[in-house]
Amino acid sequence: MSQRRAVYKVPRVSEHQEQAKFIAEVYLRYRLRDDFIPVLLFSVPNGLMIGGENKFAILAKFRAEGYKNGISDLIYLQPRGPYTCLCIEMKAPDQQDKKDGGISPEQAEFLAAVNEAGGCGDVCYSADHALKVFAAYMAQEVRT
Repeated sequence: MSQRRAVYKVPRVSEHQEQAKFIAEVYLRYRLRDDFIPVLLFSVPNGLMIGGENKFAILAKFRAEGYKNGISDLIYLQPRGPYTCLCIEMKAPDQQDKKDGGISPEQAEFLAAVNEAGGCGDVCYSADHALKVFAAYMAQEVRT
């Protein structure tokens, strides 16, 4: 009789998990700093799943109101150093090895536009990576 080994599947770390971990850690680390403005750090629900019978009507309404594909997941609107804003596109760690790093053409176009316009745009594949990018941004002097 042959013995079968148990195969354990390692759970996939999701983009949501990494982004939620990043947000929680930012608020923990920076909550007491006078130069951090929490209301200026927010997520953009571009991955929002629209369901129901009227999903195309709802999407048309959002587009009429300015919805765009490719906008970064996280935006911090406080100008610092030479930058006007910080935009972070979060990706799950397993996306890094995919074609173009898992970035859609619209996401690449948005990040390029942010950087060309004087912002700081980056792609992060983990909460730790995003925290390093955020820390580097926060190390810049506040622009007045």
